[in-house]
Amino acid sequence: MDELFKYQKAALVNGLCSEYKGHWQAAGNDKEKLVRLALMQQCLPHFLTYCNNGQGLSKNYILDNFKDYINGKYIGIDVDGVEGQYKTELYVGFNGNLTLSDDIFCTMWTSIPNLSITSCKATKIYCGCSSNLHINCDGFNSVIIMLFDNSEITIEDADETCHITIYKYSDDCKVNLGKFCLTQKIKQHRKQLRL
Repeated sequence: MDELFKYQKAALVNGLCSEYKGHWQAAGNDKEKLVRLALMQQCLPHFLTYCNNGQGLSKNYILDNFKDYINGKYIGIDVDGVEGQYKTELYVGFNGNLTLSDDIFCTMWTSIPNLSITSCKATKIYCGCSSNLHINCDGFNSVIIMLFDNSEITIEDADETCHITIYKYSDDCKVNLGKFCLTQKIKQHRKQLRL
């Protein structure tokens, strides 16, 4: 059975709401529409959790079937339908340094030893499927991080002017602060995952 069909079936059995069922059916087999649906902020927790627990798509399936839509090859503009040119990207199985240029950034099975966030950036990061990110903030930044499963982040460097809010959706995820993390404006919250 195709993994995409299996994922959809598992989601429906577990009560996927009718609105997203309709979006999913409307997307059909159009890969770009399916990626845009997965990248909606309302869908990302579901997508990351199902992929991590084996009910969603596997890393290899995504790398083989959606390679044109991941790891810097595709930027979703306004995937949530909110006007304003919000940019969203998905990185899967990526290992390397990166400078963040998106409003919404999602990682799966990814290891980034230096994720650089440039000055004056407000961004939201979804980190799941055993990802490991080392974040460096340059100047004033307002960052929201959604952390899932056993994923781990390290705030290596953050100026005093940075605001960082972390939502932990699992007891197994980890947050570390490096010696150059100077900001006192880090808030961590434990959130209940509702799918």
